[in-house]
Amino acid sequence: MGIRGVEQLTFIPSGITDSFDELDAFQGACTAMSNLILDSSNPDQLVARPGVGLPVTTFTSFTIPTFVSLQVTVGTMTYGMVSSSRYPGYDEPFAWDNVHGVFIAISGVTGSNLPVSPATTGAWTPPTAAMIAGKLVITHPGFSGVGTNFFGLLNLSIPSAPAWSTSNTATNALPSVPTSVANYNNRAWFACGNLAYYSDALQPAVMSTGTQSLTIGDSTPIVGQNGLPMQTVSSGMTAALILFKANQVWMATGDSSTNNLSLQFLSLTIGCQSPRSIAQTPIGVIFIGQDAPYIVLQSAIITELHHPSSAVADLCLPFLNAQVPSRVAAAFAGNIYRVCVQTLLNGSVSTNDYWFDLRRMRWSGPHTFVYDCASQYDDSFILSGASYGAALFVSSSTSTIYTDNSASYGTQLQTTNVTVGDTSQFKQIVESTMDFMSGGQGNSFALTAKSGTGLSLATAYVYSSGQGSLWGYVTWGNFLWSSTNVSPYRYDIYWNQPIVSDRISFLVTTYAASPMIVGKLRAKYQVCGYTLRPQSGVIPGNLLDINFILDQSTLS
Repeated sequence: MGIRGVEQLTFIPSGITDSFDELDAFQGACTAMSNLILDSSNPDQLVARPGVGLPVTTFTSFTIPTFVSLQVTVGTMTYGMVSSSRYPGYDEPFAWDNVHGVFIAISGVTGSNLPVSPATTGAWTPPTAAMIAGKLVITHPGFSGVGTNFFGLLNLSIPSAPAWSTSNTATNALPSVPTSVANYNNRAWFACGNLAYYSDALQPAVMSTGTQSLTIGDSTPIVGQNGLPMQTVSSGMTAALILFKANQVWMATGDSSTNNLSLQFLSLTIGCQSPRSIAQTPIGVIFIGQDAPYIVLQSAIITELHHPSSAVADLCLPFLNAQVPSRVAAAFAGNIYRVCVQTLLNGSVSTNDYWFDLRRMRWSGPHTFVYDCASQYDDSFILSGASYGAALFVSSSTSTIYTDNSASYGTQLQTTNVTVGDTSQFKQIVESTMDFMSGGQGNSFALTAKSGTGLSLATAYVYSSGQGSLWGYVTWGNFLWSSTNVSPYRYDIYWNQPIVSDRISFLVTTYAASPMIVGKLRAKYQVCGYTLRPQSGVIPGNLLDINFILDQSTLS
């Protein structure tokens, strides 16, 4: 005989949000998808975030290297600055060949043309780099501003023999050490305070006239710059340079050589204090503002980075509570914008990595591998961070490695309070199932049902056995060959006690592995038909310890 008076609940995890209740966000909203990402081919499934494995290099050819303050990938090469004991207290340039896994020797490096190494914590002005006419221009807060030590030039006209030097612009010198550089119209655009100076075309170290600058808004300094392919009605696709200040965003278009260089403000209230969060993507330039993630669209309109079904961003709190905004780091590769931020969540400070999937337009995270510099390499990321010393890691969304720097890591799915009928009424879960899949040796999944206040209501465990044979764990001749299962199974959930609450959320934890899938949650519930309220002055503890009173209208 069927269970009477039941209603169906289906929850498909689809992204994370700041909201506590699914009803206030979107269907499938979660508060955490830690080390879980949206499966690229199945919209109703989550898979474990691939790990970064071991570093591809730890700079062993350098003398006691300590910290990579800058790395940028151009083609198959990663260039940057690293501190070492070869020049104590200073950063020196490096050139890493990602294909052959070797460093390329750089000539011209001396103790007198290097910047002072920056601190690894606290607010800072991060180094930047831009490629112009075969030269990598590097700005660094450690340059002294004396003589030629204003910015670095890595000459790559002979890629196998890069040469280092420092410079200030010839003919008309920059007034101060620039804080950032960007390539626009084959010119080096330098930020010096609130002025944006631009070099001659194809000559990043030459500024022929004293009028090659734009004043960007008020007296506050320029924070960062990035190019934007822009769609116009009259001219089709064109180019623009987006200039960010702490509370403003400006756009430069045209060029002085064609007498159409112009400057317009895009916003006088929205800005960016996180220069390394600025990343160009196929849909526009994404950046982290003071209160939310934003995007400058190709129509030159600034909007919060949001799903098409909403007008506001799903995730804001990690960025609103950023502890050191200038240390936020981000990059875009494949279809993922990922950003690492030290933030305050649930009363504690942690450094977390968040991924925004441009196909699904949803966030996942917080992920646990942290970094302070990221660059794109094909459809992967090159990552580095002070937590791991001088090291470069390659992170790919298609990797089959499930360790971070040789350490295993767990996954956690925490749903919002799921939408279950009338939110004022208590409900009881009478049946529930969930889709899981594991390969190899299988995975154990721990489940916890929680009340709206986070109290544990019930627990359960599901063991999903691997369907294939994992190499190294079997004896030849004692097993049958089979393919690893790639489709999840539906498992009954056997809770250790009844689940009764007005609001219910679910927590699922396991260890990252491949293949591993977390899918749909289905449940049947009954509405209890009553609303329980704690007595005045009584703070709810365990659900069974709460003293309730009846509504007086029920006594008549």
